[in-house]
Amino acid sequence: MFAAALVVLPGAIYGLISVSSARAALSRAVAHELAEEARNAAERLTTTLRADRESLASFARQDVMREIRIGDLDKRISSFLASLKRGDPACLDLLVLDRTKRVVASSNPALIGGGGESLLAGTDGERGIEGPVASPPHAQSLRFSVPVPDPDSAHESLGWLVALYDWEHQTAVAARMRENLLSVGLDTDVLLVDGRDVVIGGAPRPDGRWRIGDRIGLRASQPPELFSTPVGHVDREAGVLFGHASLPDDLPPWSVIVSQPLSEALAPARRIGRLLALALAAVLLVALAVALAAAGRVTRPLAELTAAAGEIGRGRTARASVPVRSRDEIGTLAAAFNRMSGDLGRAEQELVDAAKFAFVGELAAGVAHEVRTPLGVLQSSAQLLERSLHAPDAEARELLQLLRDEVHRIDRIVTGLLDLGRPRTLQPEPSPLGQTVFHAVDFAEAQAREKHVTVHRRPLVPDPVVVCDPELIYQVTLNLLVNAIQILPPGGTVEVVVLPVRDGHAAFEVRDDGPGIPPEVRERIFEPFFTRREGGSGLGLTFVRRVVQEHRGRIRVDAAPGGGTVFHVDLPAAEPA
Repeated sequence: MFAAALVVLPGAIYGLISVSSARAALSRAVAHELAEEARNAAERLTTTLRADRESLASFARQDVMREIRIGDLDKRISSFLASLKRGDPACLDLLVLDRTKRVVASSNPALIGGGGESLLAGTDGERGIEGPVASPPHAQSLRFSVPVPDPDSAHESLGWLVALYDWEHQTAVAARMRENLLSVGLDTDVLLVDGRDVVIGGAPRPDGRWRIGDRIGLRASQPPELFSTPVGHVDREAGVLFGHASLPDDLPPWSVIVSQPLSEALAPARRIGRLLALALAAVLLVALAVALAAAGRVTRPLAELTAAAGEIGRGRTARASVPVRSRDEIGTLAAAFNRMSGDLGRAEQELVDAAKFAFVGELAAGVAHEVRTPLGVLQSSAQLLERSLHAPDAEARELLQLLRDEVHRIDRIVTGLLDLGRPRTLQPEPSPLGQTVFHAVDFAEAQAREKHVTVHRRPLVPDPVVVCDPELIYQVTLNLLVNAIQILPPGGTVEVVVLPVRDGHAAFEVRDDGPGIPPEVRERIFEPFFTRREGGSGLGLTFVRRVVQEHRGRIRVDAAPGGGTVFHVDLPAAEPA
């Protein structure tokens, strides 16, 4: 019971705090999003109204409008208005009123000659916009009126140009906004309200609480300053989240309101609450099982460490590793043990390699002593025998040449064995890696040109400094370059790339676009006497690996992307001064 209380009480408190915080954060986020959508809708409606008003003012300044002075019905202006109406599908009618507010021209001949005072938007018709209004024969329209300027008097007007636009067409931005919000999962009311808070247009929700003509009453329940700028707000009395944005002062006192029921907006928070309750119940059940298994989990890593230490004691270094299951002290100990095991494995491999090289050295010394003298006798005898042959005996001379070539090859193998097995004293010093590597490239370029192979250099600025014996690293690079050049066909490419310092090591790579090395061959490529090249001794890459290991470095061979081979050599970087 005590353990259950320890789980339930903090969990319940945490759940209540989380749900409350989620509701508040979600309310703010949704209200802000609704305010942004309201602002966007208001900006689009403003752009539409201003564009229509400016277009109408532009028409009012046309020269044809001067004929209003005649004071009689004007067919020319009516024809002009009819053509303008045909070019705008949203336009219902266009009318021109003279100074007496009589209709002297219209796109609808039935309206010509009648009184037009009731058609002026606003009290004086000065750049007015009014809507929605009933303008027979049209049910709902948006009415614009702009004065027709008098070209002879800047402060006088000849009359007014009045335009009636389809109300639904002009306010369709609200419907499009609602459709866009529905596409992202927000079912909202997008309403256009006048200064009295009456819904005059928009796209209400089918099951919403407001319809066209309703008074929504949000202004009455909110402080006046709330509606001075685009805002998002929570009205808990009305049970809605809404965003509000007003049109600019040069337009009618309309506002765009985007609202969503509070119950729908906070539905994710309620789902979170239910999930937390279910999670708390599940945690209570799981906690009891975890408590039983906790002791085993604590002792399991220690048992694994003990078993791994026993494997090391029995000489099975390669199998002595433990999984790191945590980041606590046990996990840190397991990681340190794995690093120690890896270091021991590498040290063991290096000792085995050193023993191999020592054995090869002893064997090479004996072979050199026993073989080189007979080889010298064979070479001298072949030369003397060749001098004693008659000139026409071409077959015998060919056999003697083959004998000399094989003697030279055996001598090279003996020399390679001596070089591989001879103990060396490294003379490490801080050396620029690129300078050492590209010195070998200078030497190998002549052989590359002879075989029509291109060698590219990829230096690094600044040149990384490594601790090495420059002469031995020069030989390592030269071995890798010569191998690449010899295996490439004419027209091949070799790249020598210097890489930056990483994890205390600088590196260089020798890349070629040759036939590549199969994976099964890559595992054996550094073994003594293993070679894929005709006439090779199989000791060059063994020498390379030994020199790199003596420098406490690493070498690996990879397949190059798109074909070819990459030899990657890491060397310890010099400490910065």
